[in-house]
Amino acid sequence: MQLSEQTIAVTGAGGFIGEALCQRLTREGAQVVGIDVRADRRGGVEATGARFVAADVLDTEAVATALTGCGGLIHTAAIVGDWGSMEHFIEVNVRGSCSVFDAAQSAGIERIAHLSSVASWGYEFSNDLEEAAAPRATGAPYADTKAASDYLALRRGAAVVRPGDVYGPGSVPWAIRPIEALRAGSFALPGKGDALMTLVYIDDLVDCIIRALTNEAAAGQAVTAWDGVPVTTAEFFGRYAQMLGQKEVRTAPAAVIEAFARAAELVAKLRGTQPGVSREAIRYVSRQAVYPNRRARELLGWEPKIEFDEGMRRTELWLRAEGMLS
Repeated sequence: MQLSEQTIAVTGAGGFIGEALCQRLTREGAQVVGIDVRADRRGGVEATGARFVAADVLDTEAVATALTGCGGLIHTAAIVGDWGSMEHFIEVNVRGSCSVFDAAQSAGIERIAHLSSVASWGYEFSNDLEEAAAPRATGAPYADTKAASDYLALRRGAAVVRPGDVYGPGSVPWAIRPIEALRAGSFALPGKGDALMTLVYIDDLVDCIIRALTNEAAAGQAVTAWDGVPVTTAEFFGRYAQMLGQKEVRTAPAAVIEAFARAAELVAKLRGTQPGVSREAIRYVSRQAVYPNRRARELLGWEPKIEFDEGMRRTELWLRAEGMLS
């Protein structure tokens, strides 16, 4: 598949990864249809050169109409987070994915890349996972619904990409929120800060997804995308602390932080808001194992190009340009 000869649709086009995909695809010469339920994301999507379509992934007919004439689809739309009801996550991440796949079938699209997550394996494991390990149910809404949509995508013949922790300019969980929490003095890591991050810089992830879409051999296969060099949570978040002129990131016993998160969740439920920290988030940043990324290299010829130091340098430049750092 030559991108310059195709019209490619991207769901969730107004998100961090979606916008980056739209920008890269248009730069490669593709005509891009950016689909997002949030009408207020039109400006950002159109700034990439894509044509914006406001549509809910649960509206199969509207999505099918938007896909008319498209030769490929990248499905990124999902609820991403550590808070919310299982029912809501199922509605969007599972039923919404089914709706998008049905719409793609109606529109005659055969090449689909589906964005999954390493979270589909859950959060609590003590040994490094094999890439062929099946996603599993853990009771966490995001992880479980990502696992389900991952399975559905493979059954439909889509290429599935499971990214690690996607960071870089514009990342909410791995750039904006850490800076805000560290500045407010409300950030602490569980234990000794020796849990492991499996990072992938946004540009490298976009490259992997596009390779998965355009490589025929990737259909019905799943690959893992991260740079292959684990970084501790203390080192990762410590970079943001240094940007703010702080010496290091605070740590606290895991039981203390979990108790604090439990209390924050109870208050959030009473107020109908989202907690500043949840137990799921604590579990996620307590991982002690990593994943292989051999299949992306062997099947797609993918090699991550942005090392951690360079990725954080670019992220810092963006944060300063956006006025989030003095």
